[in-house]
Amino acid sequence: MATEIGRRELIGKGGRLVPAVGAGALLAAALAPGRASADTAAHRGFALPGTWSITIANLDVPDYPPEPGLFAFSRDGLLIGTGASRIVGFGTWKATGAAAFTVDYRHFVISDAGKVTGTVQVQQQGTLLSPTKVELTGQASQVDLDGNVVVTFRARSTGTRYGFGPADLGA
Repeated sequence: MATEIGRRELIGKGGRLVPAVGAGALLAAALAPGRASADTAAHRGFALPGTWSITIANLDVPDYPPEPGLFAFSRDGLLIGTGASRIVGFGTWKATGAAAFTVDYRHFVISDAGKVTGTVQVQQQGTLLSPTKVELTGQASQVDLDGNVVVTFRARSTGTRYGFGPADLGA
């Protein structure tokens, strides 16, 4: 069916891009030390920074199995994540209230032949339920290389913190 995201396509060859994308992100951060936005101070006092084990559910296709993922939210508003597909995604987050935030996140769609066929673009609103629990809801769209939306679906992500939290990071 043309409107389904091909799980094999997403899982296929995603691992090939991880080293190049990761190196590019590190290089960009090293070359732009003044990149932090005016929102950095607001992010420092927010309890989201750290590492999270996430479960992502497609709300429009109930039979679609939830996908596990790992997200890292930085103190300066960057988001890096990966899922069972092994494809690394990048985005930003911004505090919008005492326990509320928004996320804009993207990752590539890779064909079985290892070619980039588009992106998945995610916009979600999140709530810190506790220092160790988070929930995000919003939508994800698969977009082809020409900018055409292939499919859009509602998504919910729930997560549990692991590793160090903001207090341990000196936030």
